[in-house]
Amino acid sequence: MGPFSRFNELITGILNSLNTKALDPNHDIILITGGCSGLGSELVKEFVKRKFLKIIVFDLNLPKHSQSSAIHYYNCDVSNSKRIQELHKDIKRNLGIVTVVINNAGITIGKPLLEMSFEEVELVIKVNLLSNFYINKTFLPDMINLKRGYIVTIASVLGYMSPANLTAYGASKSGLIAFHESLTHELGSPLDMDKNSNESIRTLLISPGQLRTSMFSEVRTPSTMLAPVLEPSWLAQKIIDAIEYGTRGELIFPMYGNFLPLFRSLPWPITHFVRLLSGMDQSMRRWNSRVLENENLENSDNT
Repeated sequence: MGPFSRFNELITGILNSLNTKALDPNHDIILITGGCSGLGSELVKEFVKRKFLKIIVFDLNLPKHSQSSAIHYYNCDVSNSKRIQELHKDIKRNLGIVTVVINNAGITIGKPLLEMSFEEVELVIKVNLLSNFYINKTFLPDMINLKRGYIVTIASVLGYMSPANLTAYGASKSGLIAFHESLTHELGSPLDMDKNSNESIRTLLISPGQLRTSMFSEVRTPSTMLAPVLEPSWLAQKIIDAIEYGTRGELIFPMYGNFLPLFRSLPWPITHFVRLLSGMDQSMRRWNSRVLENENLENSDNT
């Protein structure tokens, strides 16, 4: 896998250099969904540090005070397509055309499938997956007309190897990986001979492992050496570096994640054995037990 990985990096680097255009902090308008916490918040901070003048944030829990005049907050439920279309008109009229979309919003409900309500399943799928359809379908036409744009999809390594008790979350992240792949080839690439190709619109898929955020704060990684917990500030820098460089394709962090697409093709007994060794399913079951205990305590406090 070592030589193959290095060869892939070399080819990817060559292809990325064919049509590299650095972002312009004075003119490019950034949209980040779920930008008030976790990785989204760190992305916003990093864009501010890099002197971008227009950073749009979609979220439900907005701060009382903005950390910068460059940040424009909008109260938005990304699972509501009508709300997104309304905000698009307002943004286009008052700020201009969004040229970089980072689909980052996401939630999780850590329960076995049979313990989830239908409403909980629909909520996870809508926020994590369908919102990408709504956002991109709304903002992409302007990018195509402008012949400039970047669509960044934040998926997860759990889209390749999903643990127990995360059926909806894992399915939503797998869906994002497939969504990115299909959209990328709809738009085209610099290698296409089709004159109608929209290759000026770049796409980038980010598939990180566990982040040190509140979403999975109670999950105990069985081996931090094999599967280190990522700092969201570090990942935000890596993502924006890639965008400014003009990177296409997929970035997976940390290193073990690069082997997961291949892992899925192995025979079932081998994958099951590796899952047992990793402890991934057991750690999620323990996390689920703690969540249920906390819910029971909260319910008892409220009665």
